[in-house]
Amino acid sequence: MKRKTVCRAFCGIFFALLWIPLIGMLFYPKREVNQKQALSPFPRIQTDGKWNLHFLSELGDYFSDHFAFRWELIQANSLIKGKVFGMSGDDSVIQGTDGYYFYTDSLDSYQGRLSLDQRELYSAARMLALIQEYVENQGGKFVFAVAPNKNTLYPQYMPYYYRQIQKNGELELLQEKLEEAGVAYADLKQAFSEEEQVLYHRLDSHWNNQGAALVMETILDALEQPHTDYSEIPYEVRKDFDGDLYEMVYPLGREKDENVYYEKDYTFSYGDGFQSTEDMNIYTGNPGKKHRAVVFRDSFGNSLTPFLAEEYEKGYFSRTVPYPVDALEQEKADTLIFEIVERHLNILANRAPRMPAPVRDYSKWGQEEMAGQTMEVEEDGAYIKVQGMLKGEGLDTDSEVYVRCISPEHTVVYEAFPLNRNLEHPDSYGYGMYIPKGQLEPGNYIMEVLCKKNGAWVTSGYINSFTAV
Repeated sequence: MKRKTVCRAFCGIFFALLWIPLIGMLFYPKREVNQKQALSPFPRIQTDGKWNLHFLSELGDYFSDHFAFRWELIQANSLIKGKVFGMSGDDSVIQGTDGYYFYTDSLDSYQGRLSLDQRELYSAARMLALIQEYVENQGGKFVFAVAPNKNTLYPQYMPYYYRQIQKNGELELLQEKLEEAGVAYADLKQAFSEEEQVLYHRLDSHWNNQGAALVMETILDALEQPHTDYSEIPYEVRKDFDGDLYEMVYPLGREKDENVYYEKDYTFSYGDGFQSTEDMNIYTGNPGKKHRAVVFRDSFGNSLTPFLAEEYEKGYFSRTVPYPVDALEQEKADTLIFEIVERHLNILANRAPRMPAPVRDYSKWGQEEMAGQTMEVEEDGAYIKVQGMLKGEGLDTDSEVYVRCISPEHTVVYEAFPLNRNLEHPDSYGYGMYIPKGQLEPGNYIMEVLCKKNGAWVTSGYINSFTAV
């Protein structure tokens, strides 16, 4: 009898505990947490007058994000793993030594495991070379820069059990391709390596303001443009910065990171509609300067934007993809700066930049050997967008891709951007380009693709058509 009572009491307590996260939602106060992730909203039973067939699954997502004591449990789990076992409580974050945190998705680059093959490296370099060609044809200057991963610069703070397989990773291999292609490159890794101080945050994946100032100077040095020398400007250090990696691990944590603040009166201003440096598009102005810049950026540009904005009469900072290269003309700019973080190099050639495809005077007909090629043609604003896949073994990894448009009266050959392979078809290469409307004479055009296979030019034959008006 006593055993039954104990068992019933145990079962009662067990099931009561299971109900606490649900019932507790009635009383659990909304907590201010550091996490920036969007939480699932409460689902609607009906949407647009129709029953929501995904209501139950969406309700499960809502419960997973909002159940009582969720944040306290995450915090407790992270504290136990971090303080007792020296491990991160979030799989997306690596807990290093001396209070340093790193992104897990930078691990492959750190260890030297390559995710880009030779075709993808070539595609990235060729894409940048074609962008540079367009900018220079407009009378402007171009420079490309890679923001190094934190563990690329400061491997001494990585856990000992993550061994580096090889030193030269994708960044070094891409630099070789860029040099071969003649692409203007600002070597940020070299610039940071020459500094004795650590210029990245401990609790964040990005550089601090002192690092951002160094990046601005390195980029403008590559452009041979005069700029502010921040080594001569006094600064103070404040412990007031919220680290993104720390927030992912400790959503209720209150630890702050240090940041650098220069004692300088900035003269630039932000344009209308500005909310924060995380905006997709930012416009800036500084009447005291001469040049105008278009800047492609990612989250590393958040702290970099003010330093660059200070140096330009007009600035347009964009996180838009596909990259709006034609903004150079629209903004009447004379400089294009392209920044991307090392751990995202694999997405560099995912999509063709938005700019007029270069016209080529090319007479290589090739032999019809390719089969199963694809091409999609559609209108896209002021352009005709062309994209597709080249399939088959033996396609050269370092081959340009040309698209020939043929009408009874006219033949025009464009060079398309070589893009990354389709993961579902490992032997395939992507390509894409934009043809400005009105550039072609009116008429019906048939289209074919040319590239190299085993060193010889081959053609797809006619695989699509469109009408120019």
